[in-house]
Amino acid sequence: MKKIFLVAAVAACALTVSAQETKGRPGVVVTKAETTKALADDMVKRGMKPTMDRITEAVDSHLEAAIAGSRKFTVLARGITQDVSRRGTGIELTANDYTITIKFDSYLDNEEKLQNFVKRRLQLSGQVTIVNAETWEVLDMSNIQIEETDTVQVTAGVNANRLDAMLPALTRKFAADSFERLMGVAFPMKVLDAEDGVITINRGEEFLSDGDKVEVFGASRTITDPDTGEKIKIKGKSLGTATITSTEPNYSQAKADGAFTVPTGAEIRKLQK
Repeated sequence: MKKIFLVAAVAACALTVSAQETKGRPGVVVTKAETTKALADDMVKRGMKPTMDRITEAVDSHLEAAIAGSRKFTVLARGITQDVSRRGTGIELTANDYTITIKFDSYLDNEEKLQNFVKRRLQLSGQVTIVNAETWEVLDMSNIQIEETDTVQVTAGVNANRLDAMLPALTRKFAADSFERLMGVAFPMKVLDAEDGVITINRGEEFLSDGDKVEVFGASRTITDPDTGEKIKIKGKSLGTATITSTEPNYSQAKADGAFTVPTGAEIRKLQK
């Protein structure tokens, strides 16, 4: 049984967590999303600090909801602001647990007037880092950039300021991409079953859509780096591609694009459109 315990406040972090059981699921420490100092200073100069605060809080909420709602993880703690690459969080963690950290480095809000139209573009970018909670090994470090655009015809009585409608979409997309990185580390996309040409994949409608193309790989293997002794897992040989035909909340099904054998457990990679 995995437990976490309440301890005295750690420097720069007031953490209050009650004991809980993860029931065999990986635990996740969700750290509070932050901005780089350069971005924070820029947002203050531009008078946009409240907007950035809205963004960080919204991404935090959407990410926590996605992790908890997946039923594949247990959220162990939220809102930690200290550097999670150091020990001393006051949480008893194991190699089955993860921390996920988001640091925003750029936010663009651009408005362009085109005759009777106003085009607005929001762009948010940042780094998502996933760390093994026991060894503090960085398992994934991804740069994510999300964009949301909106064009409104300006007429009498029409409010062209659509920020309140655009921000929620922007933050949901960023949180969804961040969660997908976590899923990729903890539960790589793979084949659960293959029968009569129907391939069942362990990803649902949050990750895949009808018509998406995926690539199927054979069994992975592990090699050893002779210089460091590090064990490196490499993907197997590409077997072919498949097309998603249906999606459900927790799985999807696909049909192979051609004739090839798909073994259970085969690794799946989504192809970019």
